[in-house]
Amino acid sequence: MGRKPIRRVLCVYLNGRLAGKLTKKPDGAVSFTYSAEWLDWDHTFPVSLSLPLQMGEIRGGQVLSVFDNLLPDNDQLRRDVAQRMGAEGRDPHSLLSAIGRDCVGAMQFIPEGEAPGDPFSGESVTLEATGVEDILKNLSRKPLGLDREKAFRISVAGAQEKTALLFDEGVWKLPAGLTATTHILKTRMGLLAAGGIDMATSLENEFLCLKLARAFGFDVNDAWIERFGETDALVIERFDRQVSGERRLRLPQEDFCQALGYPSHTKYETDGGPGIGKCLELLQGAANSNGDRVTFFAAQIFFWMIGATDGHAKNFSVFLSPSGYELTPLYDILSAEPALAQKQITHRQMQLAMAVRGESRYYRIDQIVPRHFHSTAKRAGLGETLAGRAFDQIIGAGQGAIDAVRDALPVGFPEGVSKPIFAAARHRLTRLQAFHAA
Repeated sequence: MGRKPIRRVLCVYLNGRLAGKLTKKPDGAVSFTYSAEWLDWDHTFPVSLSLPLQMGEIRGGQVLSVFDNLLPDNDQLRRDVAQRMGAEGRDPHSLLSAIGRDCVGAMQFIPEGEAPGDPFSGESVTLEATGVEDILKNLSRKPLGLDREKAFRISVAGAQEKTALLFDEGVWKLPAGLTATTHILKTRMGLLAAGGIDMATSLENEFLCLKLARAFGFDVNDAWIERFGETDALVIERFDRQVSGERRLRLPQEDFCQALGYPSHTKYETDGGPGIGKCLELLQGAANSNGDRVTFFAAQIFFWMIGATDGHAKNFSVFLSPSGYELTPLYDILSAEPALAQKQITHRQMQLAMAVRGESRYYRIDQIVPRHFHSTAKRAGLGETLAGRAFDQIIGAGQGAIDAVRDALPVGFPEGVSKPIFAAARHRLTRLQAFHAA
């Protein structure tokens, strides 16, 4: 006879304070319960907008969605992580028990009965460039850079091969124990199995898109391409980490799927995920409601302008705090224009992650015109003033923003990336300007 299933509990900590417990029952059902300590704290706040503060167990699909969305999207990657780390299964509870010491946001997961440890100890191991390269080169064999023999247990959501490390006073380090990582490192995506699309220049593509986003007035964190031995990586500063005196704090945050209670497989609107209207509705309750809604809507225009097709609900997030919630910087922006220019995809495949509205719902970038954004704003109740501010942000930056990014690119930057993105951005920006002037 097999062993009888038992109830398993993970203690959920935020910066050393017990927020609650995530329980998996023998039948596999999961629930979350806030701790009395967290509920009584003067500065308390919900760990997720879809898990409001309350006494007693919280059950239902929203619990699973909140914690499942902390894990990598790719099912094969989850299998590899589970096998590598000896997790009991591929379900969120089992995986977070194995790798939930350093997640996106501030939550840390410690099996009940284990000492929580000190999240501010700074315990780490210094890495030479060859050490970083070894981690990056072996991501397919050691997903997320995980090694069961070392106390380095992170979970970074997303489908791309990546890891997270600590960058301390100019030195790369491998965190140990509960020490926070500070930067995400992404490797080249290469040839995508689905569709045979060559993403060998994915690092330069995302680097350029982030630079353009900043030039058009969006808040994005610092990013650069760094070579470790013979391996390149896009290094991105984490916006969910903050230095406070001698301590590195984890900043509570969650993506829109978590906040709205959607499972990760519905991150795209076409798969049943939230669209522009639902996301604007969420931001209606933000601490800086008008500013955040303008930013979110301007991002939709910007994504159309540069041909960025991955602006789904997991690629927008909010910070959580006692004073409310607010939009985080933008992240994970890639343009499909280089692939289109190389005829690796068709115009029919060039679709925004969230539809704009006109006489119908429009996803295809080549079928979207500026007036569709105006009608989308009206349908979503954004209002002419706020919609106008979003248009003004993009149009106000103008061609000069594109020129500034172009002129600042490093020598030898691949024109197969920059030319099609700049050309598309200039063409659609001209259409926006003409529509605005009419």
